[in-house]
Amino acid sequence: MRVRRAVGAATLALAAIAALSGCTDNPNDKAFGGLGDMPAPPTGPNPSFTMTPPSGLPDAPGTSGGTGTSGGTGGIGGSSPSPTAQPSYNADALSEVIGENCRFERSAGRISYDVDLQNASTDFAYRYNFTVEFKVGMYPNSTVASKSIGSRYETVTVAPGGDRSVTVHASHSTNDRLVYSCQVTSARKSPAS
Repeated sequence: MRVRRAVGAATLALAAIAALSGCTDNPNDKAFGGLGDMPAPPTGPNPSFTMTPPSGLPDAPGTSGGTGTSGGTGGIGGSSPSPTAQPSYNADALSEVIGENCRFERSAGRISYDVDLQNASTDFAYRYNFTVEFKVGMYPNSTVASKSIGSRYETVTVAPGGDRSVTVHASHSTNDRLVYSCQVTSARKSPAS
């Protein structure tokens, strides 16, 4: 009697297990907890999510934050680029400051020189500081301009991608025959503020 009851109970238990396992084996039957084609749950923290403290509160250790004006994160939602980012550039601007048309204007009593400034950057305006040196011959019959009659220091701002021309002068009055020269001797640039 006991053996029959034990066998009957075991059969009933096996039938119940088989019936229940049939429900969970069907991946389309989500009502009974089947996993089907659902993605596997994450195994670690989500690397694309970072916490930023609300603005006005001090930063917690290990987080970055800020007000957005210095290029840091701008509160909840991530970072924003700083509108005052400084460009990287070569300060030597001799290749962008080009002198041409050195001429002696006897009636005006001066030597004039046209200087063309070419800003190759299409994103930033630059302030150019350059020096032009003016020379004449030592004597009225000189063939080489070796005597300096003055230097002129100029500052010119050029817009992004711009091209600007200026004329620089040095006073020199004479009725003698003369040789003369003009030369850009130095040129530096820096971001215009």
